[in-house]
Amino acid sequence: MRPPIKRWRYIVDWNLQGSLIIHGLVYGGLVLVAVSLGIFSPLLWDLEATDPATHYEEQAIVMLYLHEQFWPLLAMCLVIVVVGAIRYSHRVAGPMVRYKRYLRMLANGKIPPPLRTRRRDFMKEEVACLNKAMLGVSERVEAIRRAQVELQCKLTDHLAECDGVSEELTAVVAACDDLQRAVGNFQHVHEDGHQKPSVEQVVAPVLAEPVGSA
Repeated sequence: MRPPIKRWRYIVDWNLQGSLIIHGLVYGGLVLVAVSLGIFSPLLWDLEATDPATHYEEQAIVMLYLHEQFWPLLAMCLVIVVVGAIRYSHRVAGPMVRYKRYLRMLANGKIPPPLRTRRRDFMKEEVACLNKAMLGVSERVEAIRRAQVELQCKLTDHLAECDGVSEELTAVVAACDDLQRAVGNFQHVHEDGHQKPSVEQVVAPVLAEPVGSA
C-alpha cells in the first residue's frame, strides 16, 4: 500500500490560487459592507428621529461599541477568507501542477507512473483520463518495440544467409533502424522525471558494415 500524499506547500500556482484569493477577498468585502450597512444604517436613521435632549448619548454609546467590535470581526473574516481560499484552491492547484508536468513529460517521450491525488483533491476524473492515456501510449510503444526487435532479428538472420543486399532490402534496413531510434526516444521515468533503471535487450545492428556495401 502506497503512503498517502503529503504536500507542505500550499501555494503551488500563484496565477490560479492568487486569483481565487483575490476573488474571495472581494466577495468577502462585499458581504462585510452589506452587513455593516445593515447594522449602522438603522442607527443613523434613528438619530434623525431621536430627540437630541434625551437619546443622543445612548445612541452614541451603541455606535461606539459596534465600531469597536467591527474591526476585530473584519480582521477575523479576512483571515478566514484567505486561509479558506488557500486551502480550497490547493485542492485544485495541486493536481493541476502535476497534471501539466506529466503532460510535458509525455510530450517529450517520457512515460511517468500513474498520477496519484490526495483523497480530498479535485480533478479526479481528469487525472483518471490522463492515467488511461499514459497507459495506452505505454502499451502501444511496447508493442511497437517488440515488433521492431522481432523484425530486426529476422533481418539479421536473412542478411546472414544472403550474398548481397538489394536496394529494397537496404531501404527496409534503414527504416528498421529509424524505427529503433524513434521508439528508443520513449522512456519510463519516475515522478520527478528521472529515468528508471531497467535491463534492456541489446540487439545487434542489422548490418555490421554501412548500408549499401554489398
